[in-house]
Amino acid sequence: MRLVSYFAGVGLITCLMIACALPFAVAAVWQSRACNWRLFSLVGVLLFIQTAVTYLPPINGLKHLHWNWQGCLLSVLWPLLLVRLVPAVSLPSIGVTSRLRRGWLKPSIIALLIAVAVPAVFFALGSRLKLTAEGWIYLSTMPGLAEELVFRGVIQSLLNRAFPRSWYLAGAQCGWGLVVTAVLFAGANGLVEVDAQLHPRMVLHAGIAPLLMSLVSGWVRERTDSIWPSVFGHNLSNLVIPGATICSAIVH
Repeated sequence: MRLVSYFAGVGLITCLMIACALPFAVAAVWQSRACNWRLFSLVGVLLFIQTAVTYLPPINGLKHLHWNWQGCLLSVLWPLLLVRLVPAVSLPSIGVTSRLRRGWLKPSIIALLIAVAVPAVFFALGSRLKLTAEGWIYLSTMPGLAEELVFRGVIQSLLNRAFPRSWYLAGAQCGWGLVVTAVLFAGANGLVEVDAQLHPRMVLHAGIAPLLMSLVSGWVRERTDSIWPSVFGHNLSNLVIPGATICSAIVH
């Protein structure tokens, strides 16, 4: 029964994520007049896998940890396995070993400032977070590596093959793949929820920050042709509120 509930929850969350992104995907298909159903199906399967590893109950050796180390480690593992099994997907194509484009540093710094500003605004509005040593180590390493590899590395790269990158935004060639990926990322980070009784709901305010951060990270991915600036910016942004919480406590 627990296994059935687990897979039902994973399937429901995945469907809700896809439903949130569907209007943008339909607009992309209508504009591009292209519809690659095999690629769309692959993205759907990969989203299911990502949701499954995220919500997988921790093994005995990791149950005592507060943060989802297992989910992040598996989120790093399955894209590497995908590269091994699917010839059309390679480490350069998902931005792991690709060379940084010329002029990457300045736009990356600007994007980094934006990435830091978003959580700073939420701190100013009252968000606070105190971390243990485990929390500091986790947030400074794992979320950015796992989520940027999955969403900006794999998902956005695949969607770029489905939808032409016909927009030129501040030096980056972008397309609907960036937008659809950003919405999917927001869905995976608070926009949609499913409780233990499998009751789904949308939490719009919880999806604002992930959506904004994902749009910035997606642009950086296109501008630099690498996931690593986004990985760094993602992890740094996670530390803004905890760092500001400590500074605020010291000052007061």
